[in-house]
Amino acid sequence: MITWIHTGPSVIASFLASLIEFVEALTVILAVGSIRGWRSALTGATAGVLAMAVLVVVLGQSLLQAPIVAVRLLVGTLALLFGARWLRKAMLRATGVIPLHDENAVFMRETTALRQAVVHRARWIPSPS
Repeated sequence: MITWIHTGPSVIASFLASLIEFVEALTVILAVGSIRGWRSALTGATAGVLAMAVLVVVLGQSLLQAPIVAVRLLVGTLALLFGARWLRKAMLRATGVIPLHDENAVFMRETTALRQAVVHRARWIPSPS
């Protein structure tokens, strides 16, 4: 019999990981909405939710057929590769080989680009509300 003692840690870890992703997505929506306009931000958020729902409906049952050992190996390998890449960049930044991020400069550059896109937007980009 499976109890909460066995499943609890996995459920809590999955919930917290999903919560982190939710906060990241919400941050992007708020940033785009405040700079570019709420119509664009909410349209993108809605499209993302719909795409995810379609993927779950289409691929949901097929994921049960995947061999769990192969999935674990694939996910573990990808996590190791991404982690090694981030570690390499962190070491290069710490030694001064590559410059540290200037978040204020990045924010100003992206904000300026988004505001210019509002002025010179393409036809397929909805106008800000």
